[in-house]
Parts: sequence; structure tokens; C-alpha cells
Amino acid sequence: MYCTDIMIKEHDNILQFLKVVRSMCCKVLEGEELIPEDFRNIIDFARNYSDRHHHGKEEKFLFNEMESRLGPIGENLIRHGMLVEHEMCRAHILDLENALALWKKEQKTIYKMDILEGAMGYATLLTRHITKENAVVYPFAERQLSSEVIEIVDKKVSDYENETEERGVQKHYLDMIASMRERYGEIEDQHDIINQ
Repeated sequence: MYCTDIMIKEHDNILQFLKVVRSMCCKVLEGEELIPEDFRNIIDFARNYSDRHHHGKEEKFLFNEMESRLGPIGENLIRHGMLVEHEMCRAHILDLENALALWKKEQKTIYKMDILEGAMGYATLLTRHITKENAVVYPFAERQLSSEVIEIVDKKVSDYENETEERGVQKHYLDMIASMRERYGEIEDQHDIINQ
């Protein structure tokens, strides 16, 4: 499936960014300055690349086909699994945004902790979520959806990719990953370490 190939590639980009987020949080814990603008970049990336660009394709093009065509298993997997986790990711980003607003008013330790908790909660949840999608959800879709439906989804994803590429969306966020990675480095997630 073209669409899942694209989405897995985006997952790789997102996972790379999440490793940078882990490194950012560790550096603050180790005594480096918390730079609010860099943490706001997490919000920008989360909302506009991870969510609007990537989750948007999943929700509008792939998941609604799975939910409507694959019976109770498809409905439960999407509605009570993947979509719930998408909302939980959004909640972590809202927590991060609120904590940054409080930190801007008064630099209390509790607000710093809330910033790190929002960022790390997001990184941990989304890493686990991506693992499930790559290992379970996408292969299930590839096995169970008809070739006609897959062709429709692939066409919608392809059109969307071309349109967003013309606007420079992908390049902007890939450049952000590279810039943040250069500044902060990256730290492997627990899943990587356990499976070494």
C-alpha cells in the first residue's frame, strides 16, 4: 500500500523527533537552561506535522475505511484504540502548552516539571502508539481491505501529499527535525534499548 509506506516513513521522522524531545528534557534535568521557544517547537511539530499532516491522513483516509468496512474488530481497533490514543497525544500537547504559559508568568519548579511531563508524556505515548500502528494496524489494513478500497485510499493520500509538498509542509518539518537534532542530539527510547 502506497499510503502505509508514506505513513511508516512519517513515523520514522516522528520517532527521530521524539528522541530529540527526550534529549531536550534530559538536558533541562541536567541543569541546562529551559528554552521556551524550543519547547514551543514541540507543540508546532506535534500539531502541524504529527497531528494535522500525519494523523489527519490516517483519520480521514485510512481509519474511516477500516472502521466502516472491517466490522467490530476494525471499529474497536480504530475507535477505541488508535483514535483514543490520538486524543491522548493532543492532551499531552495541551498540557505542555499550558505549562509553558505558566512558566512564562513565573518560573516555578512545578511549572518546569509540568513542561517536562507534557513533553515526555507525549514522546512516550506516541512512540508506543507508532509501534502498534506499524506492527498491527497497518498490516491488518493491508490484509483485510479490498484492493479497490486500498486504491482509493492510496489516491487520496497521494493527492494530499502532492498538495502539502507544494506548500512546503514536509520540508519545513524535516528541516525542524534536523535543526533540533543538531542542537540537542537524541536519546534512544526504552523500546530501542530493550530490543538491542
